[in-house]
Amino acid sequence: MSPPSARPRELAVTVETSLPAALPSHAIEVDVGVALPVAFGGLRKVLRACEAAAPQVVHTLSRAHPSEWNRLFPGAIDGVPDLGDLALTPSERRLHRESEQMFWVLNVAAKALVEALRASGRPLVLHGAGECDLVSLRAVMRAAEWSRLEGLDGTLLFTGWNVRRPHGAEAFEARRQAYLDALCDRMRAPRVPTPGPVSSRAVEAPVDLEGRYLQLAVDAAQAPETRVAAAILAIRSCFFTTNYEGAMLAAEQGLAVLGASPDAALPSRVVQAWEALDTGFATPAIEIDRASLGDVEELKALFARSMGVVHVYTGAHDAAMAAFGRGLECRIPPELVARLHMFRALTLTKRFGQLPNARAEVAAGLAALERSTSADRALQEGWLRNVCALTWFQERKLDKALVEEKLAMRCVGDLHDASATHLKINLISNASYLQETARQFGDAISTWRRFEKISESWGVNFAKHHRYRLAGLELAAGERDAAVAHFTEAFANADALGDSFHRQVIAAELGRLFLDEQQPAVAVDWFARAEEHARAIGDPLKTAESLAGQAVAAGRSDWSEARRCAEASTTWPKQTEALKAALAQGDAKAVHEALPRARTKLNRPFDPVNLY
Repeated sequence: MSPPSARPRELAVTVETSLPAALPSHAIEVDVGVALPVAFGGLRKVLRACEAAAPQVVHTLSRAHPSEWNRLFPGAIDGVPDLGDLALTPSERRLHRESEQMFWVLNVAAKALVEALRASGRPLVLHGAGECDLVSLRAVMRAAEWSRLEGLDGTLLFTGWNVRRPHGAEAFEARRQAYLDALCDRMRAPRVPTPGPVSSRAVEAPVDLEGRYLQLAVDAAQAPETRVAAAILAIRSCFFTTNYEGAMLAAEQGLAVLGASPDAALPSRVVQAWEALDTGFATPAIEIDRASLGDVEELKALFARSMGVVHVYTGAHDAAMAAFGRGLECRIPPELVARLHMFRALTLTKRFGQLPNARAEVAAGLAALERSTSADRALQEGWLRNVCALTWFQERKLDKALVEEKLAMRCVGDLHDASATHLKINLISNASYLQETARQFGDAISTWRRFEKISESWGVNFAKHHRYRLAGLELAAGERDAAVAHFTEAFANADALGDSFHRQVIAAELGRLFLDEQQPAVAVDWFARAEEHARAIGDPLKTAESLAGQAVAAGRSDWSEARRCAEASTTWPKQTEALKAALAQGDAKAVHEALPRARTKLNRPFDPVNLY
């Protein structure tokens, strides 16, 4: 009889709806509850407690990642690059929710938790967990998986899991409960019943702009115009922190104020309040700025649009279509009508796969623009035609897709504002993808290299993505040496950014490339780099893949550490099961086939910190 296997070393996570009769001794106890769903609200408290328990560990980590630490604690470290210069944000126009910035921030926070618990040797008890903001809980979830990779034996206890905070978004309540269940699953903790009672927790003083805006938006003592302006600004801030509940709460508050105030002069006062509160920030990642303001109907449509985007990002696609539809019920200019139809078309395309229905939305948007005399008309038409091209692309009707892409480019060819430039970048990219799909790799490469002629100062982050795609296209075209050179350049770009996530991706894929070419020594070297960076980001599956690649390349048959790491993964279930099955067979060929291959796009989901 085989001896019983030892329990894997990891954080033992327990979730309680109330306060247990006895708590672990010598625990680090933190009240992570917050009255308002402000991103990092609970996490900041945990990190301060970790700093008190293991000051040297947290100090060293914060100095190693100053840009991320400044996002958590604004102004904490002087003279460091803004995170926006290093990592990408979501994109509202493309309904792309992935945030490289939040991956970096939450991963650093998770690392701080793991290292502080290791150094202190103390349990961690988080009180008021049900009132904690979800962004913070995602960092704790990340720490739990990281602990399994590193074999950290410890205790993590949540109390008050079912208690609700006094301020929460009604439209997000069901989604929040599903997220709490998903958190339990990812932390390998039993689910507990939710929701429960609402607390009387008081609002705390804000420490950043998001907190300030949300506090003003819910404060009934504030003037209506202040609350509306603050709600819009809060939505913009929450977009960048992936704080979906906060954005939904702000939209609900803004709509409630507009519905309760019949004052015709309110919109003009909203403009004044906006100018008093705004920092002047503007970006095409989310087109909310001074120009977004209008009359009451336009403000209502803006809130509806924002709710629709949140619903898309959180997987509530029917609710998203309904929200965009409510925006269309408002009396708004044709350009705003066209934009809402664009969002509905994109949702139908990307989330439902209903391509004819998506083209009907595009047609409705174009019909609305026939009534437009605005300078914004051409831009809105360009975005609509870009979505139409996507529908034809997904049906593999590449000739029709190309026609729409050319019409879109004609719309914005002479425009040079941020949104037009954003669309132009998309159009050049899409043209290259069309050519790639048609297996016209030489043309795809030429189109992609147009970016080099547009500007010589794109920045390292853009160069990372540009070089990677160029390499992937060259590999497909049979230009192997050029491809390896450009993959290596992309790795160097990621290295310059301190970006272990993409260094791991590129190194693992180069390892597979050299393994396929029967160059085992070079493959081992790249897989070793991939392992180093997989451990640096605490990803068990990527570590397991990298270890497996090294073993295959070196001709070893000991898969034990790779299997241990794969067993620790809860982020990537489908890929994890495929690798575990191959490892269980003990067949080097099967393991080889389970290893990642090079692609033509570097974009990857940041699922280690996402909840679905």
